[in-house]
Amino acid sequence: MRGWAVLRGIGLAVGILAAGQAPMLAWAQTREILEFTSPSRNGPVTVKAELFLPDNASGGVNGRMPAMVIHHGSGGVSNTREYAYAREFTKMGVASIIPDSFTPRGVKNTVEDQSTVSTNDMIIDAFNALKAAAAHPRLDPARIGITGFSKGGGVAMRTGLEVIVRRHAPNGPRFALHVPFYAGCDTIYHNMRTTGAPMLVLIGGADTYVGPERCVEAVEHMRAAGSTVDMIVYPNAQHGWDGTGKAWSYPNGQNFSRCVYLQSGNGSWTEQTSGVAIAGPGGKTIEGAPQKALAGCRFNGVSGAPDAEVKAQSLEALKGAMKAAFGLK
Repeated sequence: MRGWAVLRGIGLAVGILAAGQAPMLAWAQTREILEFTSPSRNGPVTVKAELFLPDNASGGVNGRMPAMVIHHGSGGVSNTREYAYAREFTKMGVASIIPDSFTPRGVKNTVEDQSTVSTNDMIIDAFNALKAAAAHPRLDPARIGITGFSKGGGVAMRTGLEVIVRRHAPNGPRFALHVPFYAGCDTIYHNMRTTGAPMLVLIGGADTYVGPERCVEAVEHMRAAGSTVDMIVYPNAQHGWDGTGKAWSYPNGQNFSRCVYLQSGNGSWTEQTSGVAIAGPGGKTIEGAPQKALAGCRFNGVSGAPDAEVKAQSLEALKGAMKAAFGLK
């Protein structure tokens, strides 16, 4: 993993932010910036994550409070999602860490081209944010969890797998809780054992963007590996059920809901829908195979819709998981 860097503190109260920043909330808090170096396809970049510290946290241990990394999806950081959850966490006395994986890489969104910022890039950002947060004097390194949405939901899930932790953060801190929302679950490793930290997977049964069966299958593989994973399927919920406004669709958005990448015991990979072997033993990529596999499983057209009832239910489920993992009342 690339190195993480400095903390730059900016004291704030009553939700006053610097110009150009999304509004927060009328609760006393302090805003700081965490900075760290992460990779991109064009070389190393400096990634910034906003840290919001409740001023009157009641769940502190030895003066340190719990925290949640909130990782955005393909649309980037949004006031109606990432900042909205941060507002809820502030009420609970939980700090929020919001990495922006897109801006430093010169990307506004990845809806029409998911390769511009890879899930792997975002996973490294998440571990770097965790490492920086764990060193913060006001945060409890043993009580830092992660939640994320869609592409960021995949990050929240995969950072809880032993195979990913060993690859990216073998000697670093680990997340204490994982709560992925409508995640992309197209990658099934040979060993899906988790780190043992609590994981709650939230799925929309009517989600045609990522496909609910993919995440159900991923959870089944984690359980088969001996891990305890909780799962809630909201039968009629579409992608982005916790959003605002009206139903939406993007005809040019890349859809991977038919893609399933399965790893064998020898390290080889096969995309199940196309039947294309994309990597041989040891994981060495077969030239031209990934593109051939995508041609057989990926298509264009994504959609979703908000659902106020499911939004409220999933928020309570998230809060319940946080209270249990962090020892909050």
